[in-house]
Amino acid sequence: MNSARMNPSVEVGRNHPCPCGSGKKYKRCCEGKQERVVLGAHLSPALRQRLQALFQAALEHWDSGRWADAIPIMMKIARLDPNSPQAQHDLGVMYFRCGRLAEAAESLHKAVQLRPGFESALSYLDKVLELQGREEEALVACRKLERIAADPLLRKHYAAKALVKEGKFEDAEREFRRLLALDPGRPNALLAMGQLLRDRGEFQEAERCLTAALEGAPAAFQHLAEIKRMTEIDRPLIDCMRAVVGRPDLSVMERVAVHFGLGKAFDDLGDWSEAMRHYRQGNDLRAMSARLDRGVLVRHYDSLIAGFSDEGLARAVQSLGRPARPGDDLPVFVVGMPRSGTTLTEQILSSHPAVAAGGELGFWTNRVAQWRAMRNSVQADEISTSAEDYLALLRTLGPGAARVTDKAPSNFELLWVLRLAFRDARIIHCRRNPVDTCLSIYFTNFVRQDFTWDRGDLAFQYRQYERLMDHWRSVLPPDRFAEVQYEALVADREAETRRLIAFIGLHWDDACLAPERNPRVVRTASRWQARQPVYKTSVDRWRRYEPWLGELRELLPTDPAAARQES
Repeated sequence: MNSARMNPSVEVGRNHPCPCGSGKKYKRCCEGKQERVVLGAHLSPALRQRLQALFQAALEHWDSGRWADAIPIMMKIARLDPNSPQAQHDLGVMYFRCGRLAEAAESLHKAVQLRPGFESALSYLDKVLELQGREEEALVACRKLERIAADPLLRKHYAAKALVKEGKFEDAEREFRRLLALDPGRPNALLAMGQLLRDRGEFQEAERCLTAALEGAPAAFQHLAEIKRMTEIDRPLIDCMRAVVGRPDLSVMERVAVHFGLGKAFDDLGDWSEAMRHYRQGNDLRAMSARLDRGVLVRHYDSLIAGFSDEGLARAVQSLGRPARPGDDLPVFVVGMPRSGTTLTEQILSSHPAVAAGGELGFWTNRVAQWRAMRNSVQADEISTSAEDYLALLRTLGPGAARVTDKAPSNFELLWVLRLAFRDARIIHCRRNPVDTCLSIYFTNFVRQDFTWDRGDLAFQYRQYERLMDHWRSVLPPDRFAEVQYEALVADREAETRRLIAFIGLHWDDACLAPERNPRVVRTASRWQARQPVYKTSVDRWRRYEPWLGELRELLPTDPAAARQES
């Protein structure tokens, strides 16, 4: 048996793309720069022999593309040698290739804890955390890689990525341009640059970068499809990506991205059946890793409704609420289901010269999660401290602004704490036809949402969301809570926009009627739409997909009058 076979770290993923994103095979890139650590070197000869046999079995599955079959064997190896960073790394890589992101993150975290400077583990961990939407943790990994990466160009790449995560977009663009000047064909840099230009609304240059990234980074096709309307001219590219999506060397998440890109492409071409086929395949792959726990969701919403009744919320305001202070009307919370018009609403509001856009801030989600991790209750001083921290954040996002928006849609679950922290803050609830909303969610490759990948889960989540919003509507003061219906907003834009501007307590400005001219960076799924003049073609979009609605059909109004109102 040759020496390479004695070191499993040399074998796992050697012929797959390097996690650093250079476009090279791992064995010709970062593998050559990694310290070699023999699996089980500190164990007895008998146990090392058993580990080698197990690894050989895992390797046969791996080399044949049967990654899922290799996982149970690698789990045995990790149990037999629990202090091996290499075993945790290899297990994490296998989880990652199979799209099992939560498990991949756990194993890769262990590998980094056991060997803090483990570059390959950190590279994969950065990828996994990004795909999970865990930006703050991914930023930590990026900063570490910026310091320790063996390749100086890779250090530049991670430095630029970190700047994007910190919101320093101009600095990040400058760094990516420098990197691409040194290595023009680097797929990971082209992909990241394309994404940055996309978020800035520079779609033509973004298209050039993403197209150039495709050969080494097939997932770029999803981002490319999001920023342009595909036509018959694009058929050769679409046919090429249909072939790519079946390649055995693609990881599950790469395959997911290509399927979503193909879904968008065929939707643009008017081939609804083929579009739904790709959307379904992409969602089915995502659903293999996580599903909505319906019982947990119901119990959570039950507890919110019971704990924050009209009387309960009033008592909480008295006992836990932070005393109102000047400037507490700075936040404007834009909430609702994803794809319900929250980005359009924020784009309109932030077109006003006195309003700054905060985007989807995870501040309150993270704070509440921290409180729950410590105890099942919240203290008054925690709310006061968090409110001051939040206002400081908003002031950095909008220095001198009279209002700053926060459009994290899931804040609809946290309206109790927002009310306790800021009694003067305005809350705008965005609504849209339920089936249009859910189909648009189903057609979007979300990173965090566990209910988006199954139409039955989507319908269930929507009904529970409606139940919770009915409750908030009944307990929140009407002068601080307003609703906007997407269909009404696009049908009578000026009247609805004037109503929203008046609601947030500002004088009218004509700039609010041209939100497509708003130059802000948009980092949500509605990036392309936010740059277009307000249009009505998304109303009743579900009718094109009526044969494939599945469980979403239960969200259709049964009353014809209600159906007309929803439309």
